[in-house]
Amino acid sequence: MISTSEEQTYTFARELAAGLKSPAHVLLYGDLGAGKTLFSKGLADGFGVADIDEVTSPTFTLINQYAGRVKVYHIDLYRIETGALEGLGLDEIFDDPDAAVIIEWADRLGRFETPGAVRVFLSYADEHSRKIDVC
Repeated sequence: MISTSEEQTYTFARELAAGLKSPAHVLLYGDLGAGKTLFSKGLADGFGVADIDEVTSPTFTLINQYAGRVKVYHIDLYRIETGALEGLGLDEIFDDPDAAVIIEWADRLGRFETPGAVRVFLSYADEHSRKIDVC
């Protein structure tokens, strides 16, 4: 899909999350500024997080957790070297059957296994539009 506004991107993400069953794993790929954090906010809304204003990029904390219709883990791997995931507890997070996991900069997971995960690729269509591919 081509999104021509932040609202359209957010709504698409919210609807995607609303249709996912637990455990839900969503991996986000895209360049800096492509819309991963905005997409994460929409996903969090779709997972029932009440205060969307609390949803911010966990670039420095690495992992934020929110309460919704399911537990939501929002993970940002921007500051992690590819594959250097020791100590993050990702195995336990991904094993939680009642959780939604959103990962920004998912390319940094390296060889970490994420079977069944939804992959979302965000890219620039032009200065004001984003191409969103979901696999």
